Amino acid sequence: MALVYTRLLCRRNLDLKSFRCLYTSKCIFICSPTTVCASLPALKPATTACETHDEKNMRLKRPLSPHLTIYQLQLTSMLSVTHRGTGIVLSSYAMILGLGTLFVPGGVPCMVQAIAAWGLPSAVLYLGKAMFVYPLTYHYLNGIRHLAWDLGKFLTIKDVYKTGWTVVGLSAIAALAIAAL
Repeated sequence: MALVYTRLLCRRNLDLKSFRCLYTSKCIFICSPTTVCASLPALKPATTACETHDEKNMRLKRPLSPHLTIYQLQLTSMLSVTHRGTGIVLSSYAMILGLGTLFVPGGVPCMVQAIAAWGLPSAVLYLGKAMFVYPLTYHYLNGIRHLAWDLGKFLTIKDVYKTGWTVVGLSAIAALAIAAL
């Protein structure tokens, strides 16, 4: 970056168009080959081609590194992704609840009555409630697992897998129990 900036300062025809290449992937123009740095006469005239890293690799026919495709899915990585996903789902629940009480006439009780008016079978309602509450139970129990890690507990690989499966099982059982209420 410093070398490019120095070259720009040394140009005879300094205009604002030449600065665009530094900050965007597209260039307004390609610098002319007659542009020479006045303070460094030994250098050959340089042309500035603005291309992104990916464009350069495609031009040189370099393959894309198999960054994610070579890894085998593991319980720890899946639990981490699930923890983040359930956090996003819980945030969405909070937004929907807030907007529902603000914009729906009658608020949440009106929404519950509308769902009851659909006349769904009790098994479908039970599974729907269990699926609705599972992100809460999983995120809560996995958060307790993370707090135990912060205390230095269960940090061996065997314990990490054991607590991971425990969190998955307990959160499913807790979700089914809460849905039965």
